[in-house]
Amino acid sequence: MADFDKSQHTGAGAPWVLVADDDPATRLLLRRKLEKSGYHVICAKTGKEAVEQLSDNIASAVLDLKMPEGDGLYCLRYIRQHYPDMAPLMLTASENIANAVEAMKQGALDYVIKPFNPGQVAALVDKSVETCRQTRRLKTAEKKLEQARQHQLFVATQIQHTLLLGRPPADLPGMQIARMTIPSQQIDGDFYDFIQLSPDSLDVVVADIMGKGIMAAFMAAALKSAFLRVINKTRSLPGQKGQPDPEQIVAGVHRHMIEQMKELETFVTFCYGRFDLVRHRFVFVDCGHVRTIHWKKAESRTHLLSGVNMPLGFPETAPFQQMTVSFAPGDMFVFYSDGVTEAADPDGNLYGEDRLAALVEKNAEMDGNAMITAIYNDVVDFTGTEVFSDDFTCVCATIQPQNRPDRALSSRSLSIDSDLENLKKLRFFIRSFCREHGAGSLDELRISQLEVAATELVANIIKHGLDQAAGHEIHIIATVYTDRIEMEFRDPGKSFDPTSIAPPVLDGTRENGMGCYLISQFVDHISYHRDKAAGVNSARIQILLFAKD
Repeated sequence: MADFDKSQHTGAGAPWVLVADDDPATRLLLRRKLEKSGYHVICAKTGKEAVEQLSDNIASAVLDLKMPEGDGLYCLRYIRQHYPDMAPLMLTASENIANAVEAMKQGALDYVIKPFNPGQVAALVDKSVETCRQTRRLKTAEKKLEQARQHQLFVATQIQHTLLLGRPPADLPGMQIARMTIPSQQIDGDFYDFIQLSPDSLDVVVADIMGKGIMAAFMAAALKSAFLRVINKTRSLPGQKGQPDPEQIVAGVHRHMIEQMKELETFVTFCYGRFDLVRHRFVFVDCGHVRTIHWKKAESRTHLLSGVNMPLGFPETAPFQQMTVSFAPGDMFVFYSDGVTEAADPDGNLYGEDRLAALVEKNAEMDGNAMITAIYNDVVDFTGTEVFSDDFTCVCATIQPQNRPDRALSSRSLSIDSDLENLKKLRFFIRSFCREHGAGSLDELRISQLEVAATELVANIIKHGLDQAAGHEIHIIATVYTDRIEMEFRDPGKSFDPTSIAPPVLDGTRENGMGCYLISQFVDHISYHRDKAAGVNSARIQILLFAKD
């Protein structure tokens, strides 16, 4: 039987020490000495009894290495597994020093060789008890810190979902917006918002604050507020005509936030863009953010949109510059955070921008919600986990037809012989038609781009479709609609589909296809059809008209 009834062990007052030794004299000697030193003592004469007497209230243990029913090493392994805060002492005969050293390797505080000085053991017990106390204090402090951290994450999560993740307008004709945010285990500074400044436009901002936690969430909330304040202030400035441009808004936000961001030593990457549904263009300011993916339905391929501006929070070295791209029904814009492209597989390989763009291109016929789901599933398959180290944020904007009347306002035609010299007549015809019917909607650059595209198209028809044989008529029909100018080119040559020509390799290794590549870059839409029965090719190019200011 044990020398102490465990049911009497309350843990109150002085620390408790377990003494386990099969020698009654040793147990009595240590018990008296430790009680004089201010400890409560529990005694056991076997390893089994010692293990049964252990509890969370015991601060130290003195274990004999050699005991029946479980020796000191057995007790030590049990203590390390169930009571890791405790640092026991080992009692050993001189011939068992090797075992005592092994015990220290397994977590014992020290060992004492029999016969021993009781005062030496008491001093080591003092050290063992203090070690246990310090370990438990540290664990208590760590627990409180973890509770505070969890509370901080809860607050930051509430900020993120309540203040930072905006909702798109539900009744904006011509656009469908889908979005998804999957929080990581930590709160990041990702946010997005939608600002409608007119019935026919929508501003979108997608941003990522450097850092994590509640500071990043608060900074993101402050930045979002700054965008709204700058927009409202700029709209009311004397002499301000129309809505402020994205670059004007970003410059104002920079002035408003730069000092705070310097003090906090943080920065933000973002893309601020405006969808103009009348002019059919997307005007954006990119500040070091991951590149927006633009799927152009007319070309059946993706473009990566990037700007030239530094992240917000860096000292301003040049005015912010905005970029402009046109769009058409069926186009899709995919905004995302680096939590998507920097998601890693078990080997540390990143998901990457190329894989994301290829996925968008492969599934471009999906609607926005299905597209985001496809992206999420592919990232999960790639990483092998649904738990990300960074927030998964994705916004998908799909351009839809607005069902406006498609009425031709005017039309004019030109017929030329299949001779490259007649390209001069073609350019004059196009320039005259555009100046007459696109005044105020097309600038000289856009007219020149349409000229180049039409010239390249007809030159390819003559060279490849008609083998440069003269005497064949090429018929051109120019039509202006409310929202676009359309050019149709009819020829009796061999089938020649300009949309099927691969783009050139711009490193100089393959230059074929440059003409068709320029056509695709300079117009908003290109299509091809062959009437097999009549033996006539029909190629159409379109250039969108911007509303007159």
